[in-house]
Amino acid sequence: MRDKKMTESNKENTIEFFDLGETTKFKQLSKEKIEEIEENSYSINPIIFDIFEKLMIQCLKGYDFSDDEIIFEEYQEFYSEVNRIIPNLKQKIIIEDCYSSVFFIGDTHGAVQESFKLIDFFYKLFQKNDKIKVVFVGDYVDRNPFDLENLTLITAFYLLFPDNVVLIRGNHEDRVINTHYGFIDNLLRTFREKGEDLYEEIIKFFTHLPLVHIAQMHSGENIARVMSVHGGIPIDPLNFLEPVILEEIESKLICEVDKSDDMDIYSVSMLWSDPDEMIQGILTGSHLHGRMRFGFPVFKNFINANNIQLVVRGHQKWNEGYHIFFNGQLYSLFSTQTYDGKIKFDPKILRLDYGKPPKIIPINFEPLESELN
Repeated sequence: MRDKKMTESNKENTIEFFDLGETTKFKQLSKEKIEEIEENSYSINPIIFDIFEKLMIQCLKGYDFSDDEIIFEEYQEFYSEVNRIIPNLKQKIIIEDCYSSVFFIGDTHGAVQESFKLIDFFYKLFQKNDKIKVVFVGDYVDRNPFDLENLTLITAFYLLFPDNVVLIRGNHEDRVINTHYGFIDNLLRTFREKGEDLYEEIIKFFTHLPLVHIAQMHSGENIARVMSVHGGIPIDPLNFLEPVILEEIESKLICEVDKSDDMDIYSVSMLWSDPDEMIQGILTGSHLHGRMRFGFPVFKNFINANNIQLVVRGHQKWNEGYHIFFNGQLYSLFSTQTYDGKIKFDPKILRLDYGKPPKIIPINFEPLESELN
């Protein structure tokens, strides 16, 4: 049985955000839309939509997951289906041509409230423009009690809109990290020993997630390349003055493993490293707990060598929900209000449109609603 943890202010915000009318049923996809996806993309097991719908309804009812409406067998079938589909779609580095707005979401860490608001917003936006791209930069679990629900909601959303939604891997999509920061404990608390079986399906899914997404944003003959990554740029600490070329290292990446201890140095730096305005080169050492830091000169060499105009990442928490580094060429996002079960932050997302300044958007009703106009 899940603990019911939700403040009265959160409940009021839910009622404000949604006009429930006479029913709490959330009508996400029409039968025709599902049939279109099945015909043009890949076959979707009904469990994907069923669980998505149940989670949306639970969110509408006040984020009450204490009634165990979704049972173990349903979650197990869901992630078995995910692992049937994902290997056919997976790449380590994804490069896509984008002809409309691109939105970026930072760490969500089990914050199903924020994820629910965003998914409702993006669904409405997709009805107006089906070319919009949405990129989640990782860290879907740990730190909050409803990380399974958050991960499952986002994953189902991705599978229902595979042409619009991108999920990349964060450093918390990792067996060792999940052991220490809550996800495995939450599964065991909910499903007892069966939680271990479910986790094995989920960690298999994590190993198939890409590490990098590059949006090639078009406007006529002009193209701007925007790189999304969870942590930082790929760096060889023994030769950090020589910029790494993404196309040259993709085949060398060892990232289809369940913990970063078994990965190559490039994958580790993309999951774990942080930007630092105070240094010129890189900073390593045991005192950083594996989180290598890189300065502006190293960053500038990398983006110039790879023809990248902007980098978007997550990995660090910010009270205001975002931080801008390196003369506006790197945006760091944090998209959860709660951390370790406490309200601490003002979560944000980022919107990019070619030829316009980057736009930071709070995850609240009015700012999101204004984007629909």
